[in-house]
Amino acid sequence: MKKHLIIILALICFSACTEKMQIDTPDGEQLVGISGSITDEYKQHEIIISRTMPFYGGEPAMISNATVFVIDNGLDTIWFEESDRNGYYLSHEAFAGEPHHKYYLSVDFSDNSGHHHFYSQSTMRENVEAVDSIKIKPWVFNDLEVKDYLGVYPYFQTNDDPKTFYMARVRINNEDVGGDTLTKCELFEAMGYAGIYFNGAYMVSIGGEFPIYGLNQKDSLEVVHRGDTVTMDLWSIPRGYAGYISDIAMSTGSNPMMGTPSNVSTNIYPEGEAVGYFHASSLRQCSVIY
Repeated sequence: MKKHLIIILALICFSACTEKMQIDTPDGEQLVGISGSITDEYKQHEIIISRTMPFYGGEPAMISNATVFVIDNGLDTIWFEESDRNGYYLSHEAFAGEPHHKYYLSVDFSDNSGHHHFYSQSTMRENVEAVDSIKIKPWVFNDLEVKDYLGVYPYFQTNDDPKTFYMARVRINNEDVGGDTLTKCELFEAMGYAGIYFNGAYMVSIGGEFPIYGLNQKDSLEVVHRGDTVTMDLWSIPRGYAGYISDIAMSTGSNPMMGTPSNVSTNIYPEGEAVGYFHASSLRQCSVIY
């Protein structure tokens, strides 16, 4: 009888562990979220302003009627105006950012709690002159082929600066692979490969050919078919922005027990009053028909 009781108790404990549990988290103060970028693309650039979401999700409250501008290299003031989407602000005119320019962001608005001012700044780094080509072929690294994956292999002359941080993203027929999310971007530094031709003969001789992006060819939205156009976007980004993306990747998921023990980094100030990131980056693109 005692043995049966132990089995019953064990089954009860096991079934209890499978029940969905929601932790009662106290509601903290909603912070302001600001995200945006200046690139060397000729276009209307965008700044998005909202409130942070509750712990268990929901739609963020967008912030309207803000005064938004960016100062280019301490000289020109670029004004932004709210679009037909609440909280989305576009520059009045299309323009292209320039490497080595510093961009200062200013956001002001008022609400029931008073007037608020937020600010940030970012300097655009040099990118590679061009991505000469990309190849789509089986993912092989150090003689190890990864089953059901195709690699995206780029070929370009890297910058001499070993501190250059690159961000790569792939599109298939102009659709972002895996949806429009930063966690699908690949980050890498030039480091020891700075100043040499990426995936060129010398690099291959010392470290092998390197695919910087993998396309899952089995039961995935990343599947590429013959005749598809594959485009790789390559940005040169600030190191802090790379850290921000890594923080987001570490924080992704619905299990609060498995999250990162620290907050996601930000360069929006005043400190502790806002989240998000404002950055300046340059972009190079290359496409191939698979």
